[in-house]
Amino acid sequence: MAKVGQYFASLSSVLIVHNVTQESTPLELEYLDALQLALSNLSQPLKLQWINVAQIPDDDTLEWQILRTLNSSVTEGFITVLPQTQSFLHARYFATRNANVRLKDKMYLFLCEHENPQDLLSMELLQFYPHHLLVRPHRESETRRRGVEVEVEAEAATGTLPHRDINFELWTQKFVGGSGNLDAILLDAFLPNETFAKRVELFPNKLLNLERRTLRMGSITYVPYTVTNYVAAGTGNEDPINPHKPNRSISFEGSEANIMKTFCKVHNCHLRVEAYGADNWGSIYENESADGMLGDIYKQRVELAIGCIYNWYDGITETSHPISRSAVTILGPAPLPLAAWCTDILPFNQASWLLLIMTIFVCSCVLYLLRYSNYFLGEKRPQNEFNHTQNLQRSTLDIFALFIQQPSAPLTFNRFATRFFLATLLCSTITLENIYSGQLKSLLTVPFYGAPVDTIEKWAQSTWKWAAPSIIWVHTVEQSDLVTEQILASSFEVRDYNFMYNASFWPNYGLGIERISPEVVICGNYVTLAALEDRIVMRDDLYFDWTRAVSIRGWTLMEQLNRHIRTCQETGLYTHWERESVAKHLDKKIIQMLCNLMNGFVSKKAPKPLVVDDISGALFVLAFGFSIAGVVLLLELLCSGLLFMPRRRN
Repeated sequence: MAKVGQYFASLSSVLIVHNVTQESTPLELEYLDALQLALSNLSQPLKLQWINVAQIPDDDTLEWQILRTLNSSVTEGFITVLPQTQSFLHARYFATRNANVRLKDKMYLFLCEHENPQDLLSMELLQFYPHHLLVRPHRESETRRRGVEVEVEAEAATGTLPHRDINFELWTQKFVGGSGNLDAILLDAFLPNETFAKRVELFPNKLLNLERRTLRMGSITYVPYTVTNYVAAGTGNEDPINPHKPNRSISFEGSEANIMKTFCKVHNCHLRVEAYGADNWGSIYENESADGMLGDIYKQRVELAIGCIYNWYDGITETSHPISRSAVTILGPAPLPLAAWCTDILPFNQASWLLLIMTIFVCSCVLYLLRYSNYFLGEKRPQNEFNHTQNLQRSTLDIFALFIQQPSAPLTFNRFATRFFLATLLCSTITLENIYSGQLKSLLTVPFYGAPVDTIEKWAQSTWKWAAPSIIWVHTVEQSDLVTEQILASSFEVRDYNFMYNASFWPNYGLGIERISPEVVICGNYVTLAALEDRIVMRDDLYFDWTRAVSIRGWTLMEQLNRHIRTCQETGLYTHWERESVAKHLDKKIIQMLCNLMNGFVSKKAPKPLVVDDISGALFVLAFGFSIAGVVLLLELLCSGLLFMPRRRN
């Protein structure tokens, strides 16, 4: 037991589960005494936690006892002294599925007396806990009933022993290899003289060399991360999960695919892949139903899934170290040219036009006063009585004519103040008219566009819809507390590729795209080069996250995969694979066009002759003026007719 205790000496905490009752056998009590002696004489203090199954209250269970213990502290070692170890394994797996954090378990020691190693070690639950050791007393009568293979192995083990009377057998599960992973392996034997028969490693590292153990993995097609498709037999680079499918009938490529392929080469495992198609991440629902690739992870049909997966179901699945930064933004419509009919009012904004109208009104009043002062200070003739209404109208018309640099009625003033006012007004209107005409000419050359919807905040205010092929695009922000993200999530739609191809030409619809780096934006093949001519990329992102590999809870190789991911990142391999996948699987012209749109590039269109729309502004002013004049003329005729009717009767 001292030898075994040395393996637990480096751990921070050990949980011992036992069942001490009046019916406990002497061997079980000896196991506990030996444990206390071995673990108390360690060079470093070790935190020991004890659970006596016999003392668990009726309203509690072993599952919840272990779960609470593991959530409250970091437990790395487990030792059991139980008549039925299977109950502990089920309770331990319950904790694996429901613990708040990933459990840092490293070693398991099962001290048994009557249990059959072939029965206990054949449990699939032990696949989650490969570093275990089963200790049980040797019984010759049971050895004869194991079969020829076990008898030969026992004879080989005892052939070189100094003593044929073996005291304890040390067993473990095979775990590695292309087949027989659940087989029980007689690892060593502990002799009465307190020595080991083979002196082998009691807790061998089974994860270092998996000896072609099958790794069942699911993947989708989502460039540049993974491109996973069924192909003709012999033309792919990986095998499918289903054994009835032909060998090498999976084509598995991409930046994240290369991580898994190199991982299997390093650890010597046999990668088998299930292809789920494009954008088929799937979902896990509250009623415990699931679909797609993530659904198969939840149902444990596959061990691992990869392909631009965010941290969507952290409480249900287990995620790896972050692989690559990924952000979601929107490919929106470019701003449209303003209507040609309003060309005449575009050179100035609303505030400028309001100021001009007020200036014309004030100048008209000043000119009217100057006219009246000129009449008042001059010679007053009874036949030339001053008409206030007529002079106010003439003043307004004369001022408007000066502002548009057009000739008006002759003005004769004998006062210096009046002449100086008109001279100053002429100088200012010349400058104003040149500014207006210059801006108007530029509008006819380079048309004005509406305000661009180029940020996520503006998009939320526009109430426009946007779409992507899967609901998973907004899973990260569906429960967000931010108003903008709530609006964007509510305006999102799941659409097929045909719909999104047509929508890419609409002036009020957006498409979800991904920003994989500050220089590269990618989109689905439903976006064409022609559609991008009238599109813009949002300057900011709706959200960003890190892609990860996702596995079933308690997957034993996650720590090894995390180290491999960091190695690929630190050596620059992943960056190389990502650029290689982008160049191989995406249209270079579309990628370059998207990059140009991010940098504010506006495509130049070929010159065209002016059409009626280009002069519709002048026509609109003319039509507006004629309409007002016609209405006023009709009113004048109506008023004059009403005035002359009484005279005709008389």
